[in-house]
Amino acid sequence: MIFLYSFFAFGIFSDMIKKICLFISFIILFSACASKRFTKKALKFEQAGLYEDAASYYLLAVQKNPANVDAKLGLRKTSQLSLDKKLADFMQLYKQADYQQSVYKYIIADDYYKKVKAAGVELNYPESYKSYYEEAKGDFLNKKYVEGIDKLNREEFTDAKAVFEEIKKIDENYKDVKEKYITAKYEPMYREANHLLDNKLYRQAYYKLNEIINGAKEYKQSATLKDEAREKGTITILATDFTYSQGTQKSAASALTIKLRDELLNSNNPFIRLIDPSSVSINLYENGKINLQTANLAGIKAVLTGNIAEVSGTEGKLNKTTKRGYLKEVIKEKNAAGEEIEKVNYHKIEYFEFEMQNQARFGLNFKLTGTENGEVQVSDMFTLSNTDKIHYATFTGDKKKLVPGYWKNKNSRSPEDIVKDNWNEVNNLKNLLNAKQQIKPVPNLTGELVDQSASRIAGKINNFNPEKK
Repeated sequence: MIFLYSFFAFGIFSDMIKKICLFISFIILFSACASKRFTKKALKFEQAGLYEDAASYYLLAVQKNPANVDAKLGLRKTSQLSLDKKLADFMQLYKQADYQQSVYKYIIADDYYKKVKAAGVELNYPESYKSYYEEAKGDFLNKKYVEGIDKLNREEFTDAKAVFEEIKKIDENYKDVKEKYITAKYEPMYREANHLLDNKLYRQAYYKLNEIINGAKEYKQSATLKDEAREKGTITILATDFTYSQGTQKSAASALTIKLRDELLNSNNPFIRLIDPSSVSINLYENGKINLQTANLAGIKAVLTGNIAEVSGTEGKLNKTTKRGYLKEVIKEKNAAGEEIEKVNYHKIEYFEFEMQNQARFGLNFKLTGTENGEVQVSDMFTLSNTDKIHYATFTGDKKKLVPGYWKNKNSRSPEDIVKDNWNEVNNLKNLLNAKQQIKPVPNLTGELVDQSASRIAGKINNFNPEKK
């Protein structure tokens, strides 16, 4: 038995290896054909004296098939001519003391040499050119650096940033260009953040400072100012329990209170700090209501209150309906000519359909009140509904042969009899036979409404920004 299984497994594995090898062979063949096409195009450009274009196609040919000897030879010849031309352009600019353009010409030539080398073709690239390049680069970068410092001193930050960015692309370790670039880029943002703080726009300042920290890590007092912005922009919220008017609403009110607190705690909003009433050491209540002035003195900036207005549900009745249909029987038999044919018979049967619907409703109102002036900052009143339905069919016989239809008498034919043996009708019945038969209880529907309500309230509070009037 083990031998048979191993043999079978080896057979499957062997077929897989064959398919992989076939696929790899196809890729190799396709690449080889493409390489030949590129070689032919390159040869035409070479014959026309267009060596730069020829080298480009030879390079593509080698990349497609590194074993293409003709392409490699053609690449060595044409790319060397192209490289020599680029180096000659560099030297001409160098001799003219145009160090800026000569630097960029050398970089182009150097990148070209490296690209060809990566394809396995080594070109003649005299080391002497590098010394000329270093001289030109030193002169060019020094002038650019002085220009950047001048613009930085003039507080022309955008222009200074562009200059230091250019220097970094050529030599990122040149002098202290990294630090100067950071100053040019983030100093305007740092000043803007301070301006926002001075104007009590703490949240905007927080995100601006956070952007600076993400880009420059430590820049001046960014981290300290960010903490200050967060602290001053934070709303400390006292989340009271939701009230209710009927005893049947108690569990829903309790569930909503817990869920809402969880939503707010897990919202990752840096400007919300939740306070549980049980953690407050002083008495905040006066005549059964929270004294906003006392709450404000205790460091509470807002009080969240709410009331459950409605918790209702309707549990439906499971309705059972007897349906009339057919059991399809396909018989193979021979006709008078001896040919095998199929004969279809439909046998009258009964099956059952069930339907039921449960509903739930959940209504509430809430408000977030500022303790400094008693202003209602966020409020809403809404009612949500939830429904679950089941509609399914059952049959004790062979479901695969069941066909919908109608018949008047089980034991006799009638003109009213109808067989609905078409794809659409049969498929609809199949879906009913496979449909779910368990319905969500009303308490589950209510629980979903509680979760939705908590998310809706938390969303409104999270979106509230006291800095936007």
